[in-house]
Amino acid sequence: MTYGGEQMDMKTKGYGSAAGRRLALMVGVFVFAASLAACSADTSGSQASESPAAATNQVKVEPVGKASMGDPREQVAEVSANVRMDITADAGGMILHLLKKNGERVKEGDVIAQFDSRNAQIEKERAEAAVKNAEASLASTSAELKAQRLQATNVVVKLEAQLKQQARTGTQEEIDEVMRSLKAERGKLDALNQTKSIEALQAQLESSKISLKQAQMAWSNGTIIASTSGVLTDVKAVEGMSVQPGSVIGVIQNADKVKLKASLSETAASLARNKDELVFLTSDRQGASRKAKVVYLAELPDSNTRLYGLELEVDNTDLALKPSSRVQVQLTTPEEENVVAVPSLSIVREGSDTFVFLLNGTKAEKRKVELGRINGPYQEVIGGIKVGETLVVSGQHSLQDGQTVEVAASKS
Repeated sequence: MTYGGEQMDMKTKGYGSAAGRRLALMVGVFVFAASLAACSADTSGSQASESPAAATNQVKVEPVGKASMGDPREQVAEVSANVRMDITADAGGMILHLLKKNGERVKEGDVIAQFDSRNAQIEKERAEAAVKNAEASLASTSAELKAQRLQATNVVVKLEAQLKQQARTGTQEEIDEVMRSLKAERGKLDALNQTKSIEALQAQLESSKISLKQAQMAWSNGTIIASTSGVLTDVKAVEGMSVQPGSVIGVIQNADKVKLKASLSETAASLARNKDELVFLTSDRQGASRKAKVVYLAELPDSNTRLYGLELEVDNTDLALKPSSRVQVQLTTPEEENVVAVPSLSIVREGSDTFVFLLNGTKAEKRKVELGRINGPYQEVIGGIKVGETLVVSGQHSLQDGQTVEVAASKS
């Protein structure tokens, strides 16, 4: 055997005996163990020298920024005229001529239809006669009452003069007789002065005049006229058709200004709240977007639908918006849709919790985040991080909070 370059001969050294061989064997085992220990020490030293490098992970990073979550969120709204008035037939009768049709613009006072209403004419004539009768009764009663008062006053004056004469020359019996007659005439005069017949006749006359006015309005010279200006819609009457008093034959809508009405969920209402105006587009998305003024947004939901009413107002002098049509109201702006977002692949999920790793100096910081919408490779972050912080986008799944990391050089 050779150890350290020296060859040993058992026989030459005198180890030919059994004891010598045992001694030689023990020496060999010792030398072999020493060699193994030396090898093990070399291996341990090598691993110790490599462990610092293994503890430092290489990661890729990028700054936290913003990304669009899509187009502005929209809500359908219905267009309605700012002024809407029903056209009613004040009297019943048959439509003779329909002078205005659906879609036509009318002015206040324009004749929409002519009708034949004999009953209305009869009622007007009857009301006129009632007024004349009431006026005649009042005049007659007033004249009669005036004459009676004058006559009673003259009798009282005459009896008072007679009583003075009797007081000088007459007997007591004659004086008493005159006094009884005077008392009776004075009572009659007081009754005439306090009579309510004139007031009753005046009230009857006023009532007859009101009835006449109503009959005249119902008659309207046999016409149905526009009570306001606007566009005539929903006309249901046709020539030759009989209508009843109070029946609606059409609607006038003033669309120079229109309202946009919508019902919003609680989430949608929160997007529109505290805004003075909103942008909208026509349902076919033709033409430029326009702005409408927010005039009402309910504080509380409807008890039946649980939705919040929204009402907008917009000028419509060009009549581009038609009542009963629909538009798309944008509850948010493109700027509002540009939010703090991170690549979806950078997110670490642990059960129901979500985290990201941020670079804090040379160490990785684990941060819990609240997530929102997803658009393409990015996901909205509602809370937990802010723009400008350095986000770990690669290698984060093998990291621990506070671990030292090395940023990998970017490829040019």
